[in-house]
Amino acid sequence: MITTIFGHRGIPAKFIENSLTGFEYVANFGEGVEFDVQLTKDLIPVVMHDERIDRTTNGRGFIKNLSLTELRQFHLVNDPNWQHQQMSHFETIPTLAEVLAIFKNTTTVINIELKTDRFAYPGIEAQVLEILTAFDLTQRTTISSFNLATLQRVKLLSPIQRTAYLSEQEIQNPDFFIQKYQLDALHLKWQAMYFGSQFKQRLWTVNSADTMKKIMGKKVAGIFTDDFELAAQFRKQI
Repeated sequence: MITTIFGHRGIPAKFIENSLTGFEYVANFGEGVEFDVQLTKDLIPVVMHDERIDRTTNGRGFIKNLSLTELRQFHLVNDPNWQHQQMSHFETIPTLAEVLAIFKNTTTVINIELKTDRFAYPGIEAQVLEILTAFDLTQRTTISSFNLATLQRVKLLSPIQRTAYLSEQEIQNPDFFIQKYQLDALHLKWQAMYFGSQFKQRLWTVNSADTMKKIMGKKVAGIFTDDFELAAQFRKQI
């Protein structure tokens, strides 16, 4: 099994997370991409990890309390933990449609996390599936979530859609768990990885060189990393 490398929120090692610039870089040089989707006040799917915009924009507030027009008043800013990030122009929070347009004519494997573990975002599953269908990207996309009810709703709406459950901890009897919830894979915090497992597991967030070396030889289905180019170098060596 060749481990697929997913650019986690684009490539934060080079460009600000979840920026169109970062996603375009992944589309040109990467093989997989991972990002999070939430709904605005006017029910537009947008791509951002945090429920609040405080950390990664020059604004404040919850995404669910702001319309897309209101969100567009703010721009993305560099995470202070990544001082070397580049940005030649200001960018706003992208919509799901804008991000998918970048990957439509590529072979990039896509993972969309629905951020429903804190807020419900009613109808988000149907909206995301509709947009995936419009871009003809259903086959290349896995939908993941920490919320099992979200994944069950996805399966009810689209039985063929690949789904994966996110967990920070090991899951007892993972083979039964996957079968019970009709999952394609488990997306685990890398410290909770299973050794010698036969089911698909993709691990997050793998950023250190030592961890990359440790995982690459363990036949895991995928990793999520802030620097997919570094991970690709280690995979090639192994």
